[in-house]
Amino acid sequence: MAAGRDREGGEAGALPALERLPAEQARDLFELTRAASVFEAAALDKSIDSMIGALPRPLRAVTKKIMFGGR
Repeated sequence: MAAGRDREGGEAGALPALERLPAEQARDLFELTRAASVFEAAALDKSIDSMIGALPRPLRAVTKKIMFGGR
């Protein structure tokens, strides 16, 4: 997106892409981005649990501790 370029000295007087959106559309875009981030985190957690669950039982806790520091 050109928003970063415009803000860092692109065209003189150009507005960043997000500032050009109406408030309602900007809010919708923010909510979609936030929902996508939450979905991505949940999918990653599910994927990690599935991968660790495929390991033999004695290795599960150790692997999780090595990968994530005991979280």
